[in-house]
Amino acid sequence: MTGSPKGFLSGLQRFTFASPIYNYTLLGRVPDRLLGTPPELLPGNASAGQAVLSGALNFKGRRYPLPSFQALPQKLPEEWCEHLHGFMWLADLRSVGTPQARHRAQVLIADWLSRFDDWEPFAWRPDITGTRLASWITHFAFYAADADVRFCEELFASLARQSRHLSRSSHLANPGLEAVAAQQGLIYAGVAVPESDNYLAQGLELLEAETGKQVLPDGGHVSRNPQTQLRMLRALLEIRDALTAAHIDLPNWLKIVIERMVPMTRALRLGDGALACFHGGSGGERAEIDLILAKSKIKGKPALIAPHTQFHRLSGGKTTLVLDAGVPPTVQANRWAHAGTLAFEMSAGKERLIVNCGSTRQMGPEWHQALRATAAHSTMVVDDINSSELGKNGGLGRRVHTVQCSRREIDGRSVLEVASDGYKGLFDLEHRRFLMMSADGTELLGEDLLIGSGGKRFTVRFHLHPNVQATPIQNGNAVLLKLRRGRGWKLVSPDRKVFLEESVYFEENSRCRRTQQIVIPGEILDRGAAVKWRFIQI
Repeated sequence: MTGSPKGFLSGLQRFTFASPIYNYTLLGRVPDRLLGTPPELLPGNASAGQAVLSGALNFKGRRYPLPSFQALPQKLPEEWCEHLHGFMWLADLRSVGTPQARHRAQVLIADWLSRFDDWEPFAWRPDITGTRLASWITHFAFYAADADVRFCEELFASLARQSRHLSRSSHLANPGLEAVAAQQGLIYAGVAVPESDNYLAQGLELLEAETGKQVLPDGGHVSRNPQTQLRMLRALLEIRDALTAAHIDLPNWLKIVIERMVPMTRALRLGDGALACFHGGSGGERAEIDLILAKSKIKGKPALIAPHTQFHRLSGGKTTLVLDAGVPPTVQANRWAHAGTLAFEMSAGKERLIVNCGSTRQMGPEWHQALRATAAHSTMVVDDINSSELGKNGGLGRRVHTVQCSRREIDGRSVLEVASDGYKGLFDLEHRRFLMMSADGTELLGEDLLIGSGGKRFTVRFHLHPNVQATPIQNGNAVLLKLRRGRGWKLVSPDRKVFLEESVYFEENSRCRRTQQIVIPGEILDRGAAVKWRFIQI
């Protein structure tokens, strides 16, 4: 027999779920009410709610026709289907708040019940079931305010059946946010459904174990993806508020995890209030991030050093820089990790200046893979080869194993020295990067070093945000950078020629924008190579 015992057990359980008899095992006591409903952490989007009223479902910047659950097309994006079956869009209808919006919610829930009320492998996947239960319970007072008796009876019967199934299947969810979604649904059922304390205890026990795996001691998420960090924090805050509203004492471990995550989340924001983009994450919406952090009720400054998550934040005046100073996450922590070791993003005031190219899953596998490459990040590349080898189906082959980092303050200036062994096995080269930011943030001194004698050529890349205008000056040794609202900047490389090339930048919702990148190429000599550069505000 091959495979793990857990994998065999999971397969056996899924076979059991698919049996015609299984649905009968979900029968049992049906509640006639809910004990209460958890508060909304974030309000829905009224314009998205209007789209649902008109027969469409907005998702990640795109508008999809919203068909009947009785006749769903076969080929739809998986993420969209997760959103559809998870009923997260009920918040958008609730934000519209009209009788028409309430009736539309009732119709769509009834439509789902008539088609998917028996176990089905996708719609009843643990994370989707957990999200759906949390959504139905949270927004119950909105959509059921004038519902007839039959609707409520069918809804409560389904809530009971799905809760029983989730109690049996939540441990089968994929590790990470999917597991947390399943556990959140179980906790909500335990809080809201009468005589369901067993679900609450089970959900909290599983969540405690999962947060121990996902949240590192410095409060960072093991995926090293800032967007995943934010989503995890949001889920934990929603669970905290659900317990508080039900007058249930908060577990001490939950308080501690949230207290650790908030400063780390603040550390990953740039001057525009959105998140830095590393390892598959996008920047997100500033207003949403502001609200999540405000709802945490935890004050304080951003963390400057993350010894476990391995990000560093430099801040001077109105300039902010976030550096990836760690090894890429494992495939278990982040299947789609990027090869962007020692890359950084930088903002000047509320505008982004230096960026990575972002990430997308909606533009096809070629784009997705290209954006994981080292060349799509603001760092150094040797012979156009990634610092970590990208697996076609996710994960990494040859990879960075060690990143050394030292940080110190000299007369108010923050100094970082980092070194990566990503090119050690291929070329016997070590990449070192030196960064020093002035106290007022008007100057960033940098140097990239290759120590060793392997390889032929290198390229240092600084991808520019699309709102930055770049012009070569000083006979090709510098580039003038003009921001839309702030003061200008200049990049100078005294010993090297500097070039501008085309680049791309994927914003929130996979919106692709053309931009430029600053490129400093050169040859690797017998003793390696050194590139000095400097960003100066003018």
